[in-house]
Amino acid sequence: MRRRAFLGGVAGVGAGALLPSLAHADPQSIPNGPWNQPEQVVQKAALTANTELGPKLEQIAARSKGRMAVEVVGRSAAGWPIHLARFGEPSSGKLPVLIQTQIHGGEPLGTEVVLHLMQTLATSSHPTVRGILDRLALWFIPRLNMDGADFRNAEGFLVQRRQNTQAWTPGEWGLVGGTPAPWYLPRSLLQPGSVSGYDINRDFHPDLTFRLRPGDEPLLPGASELPGFFVTPEARTSAAVFQRLRPWFFIDHHHRGSNTQSETDNQLTTLQVIGLVTQGTAAFPLDPAVRDLSFRVNVLVWDKLRALGNSPFGGITRYPDVELPGTALGSYALNGSGIMLYETRSVAQKSMGMLIRQSLIGMGATLEAVAFDQLDTIDPARYLDIPPAGPSIGNPRSDL
Repeated sequence: MRRRAFLGGVAGVGAGALLPSLAHADPQSIPNGPWNQPEQVVQKAALTANTELGPKLEQIAARSKGRMAVEVVGRSAAGWPIHLARFGEPSSGKLPVLIQTQIHGGEPLGTEVVLHLMQTLATSSHPTVRGILDRLALWFIPRLNMDGADFRNAEGFLVQRRQNTQAWTPGEWGLVGGTPAPWYLPRSLLQPGSVSGYDINRDFHPDLTFRLRPGDEPLLPGASELPGFFVTPEARTSAAVFQRLRPWFFIDHHHRGSNTQSETDNQLTTLQVIGLVTQGTAAFPLDPAVRDLSFRVNVLVWDKLRALGNSPFGGITRYPDVELPGTALGSYALNGSGIMLYETRSVAQKSMGMLIRQSLIGMGATLEAVAFDQLDTIDPARYLDIPPAGPSIGNPRSDL
């Protein structure tokens, strides 16, 4: 007998329950929107603020009757607490899974996704939920980049941004003065009047214990196709959690701009996925079994969302080919974890509720498939059937 989806109730949450809609927004344009109007600002007041995140997690844990535990596992460069929510422990023989969101502070919907997912896991009596909790040690880092999530402009308005808030301090690592900063600290943020900060998702290294030390000056500034340097406390915190859990599978949730489906199909992509972000290095080769596991999960989510029929969830493409061992996904894949990237569209205010539901459905399907051993029947070669990303596109309603 077919099980009713355990996220059925949660996945039905509407955009209005999460964010106020903009009544004056034109709902469609060509290419298909909705798009923001030139004068509109995407409101983020209804999203979970840094000051609200810890209390929300504690509230979910209190209602979970022991299912969920919360701890502070680190501090951001600016001093914000970084939280970890745990459902089970790997020592109990459960298969370990790690889900991380908002490594880029300006990409907030992943946090809302996992808060909904944790609420369901903590309180639902659905048999699938009980099976997942029996079979998985499921850990969440619900917001890694607390600094970027709370970044404000000179007027104090919350704008959020990709980077954390951190200066380059070569002396901290015993490097000589004048050693260039890692390439992923944008040079524009080193200018007077700017607030310095790193792209945390380029700061990872396949050697999870790597730290800069005297004599490493020739390694700097590095390059995008090379590992990072673990100079941010956020990346080091994530890696420490990874080492504790040693996840069998890792999910990282992001946002990106807008793409059409193809050169000839102007439907907007709502989600880009990827299961391969690095081919590996001589010291850290990519295990083909890990690659195939990653491919299977990406195909699973693609199939699940397309099966919903004529809906916005059908607009799924494959993220462009990359070589990024310095990302969390790349580093963790080279340490034996299957991976999946969620790159959800993040432009239009009125679509945010739908985008949250889309990721919830995908993650729910993944947890169920992993827990109930449903992946082996998926041909990993079908990963290449996921259509490649179409052309990037800007807002046709902008004044640019």
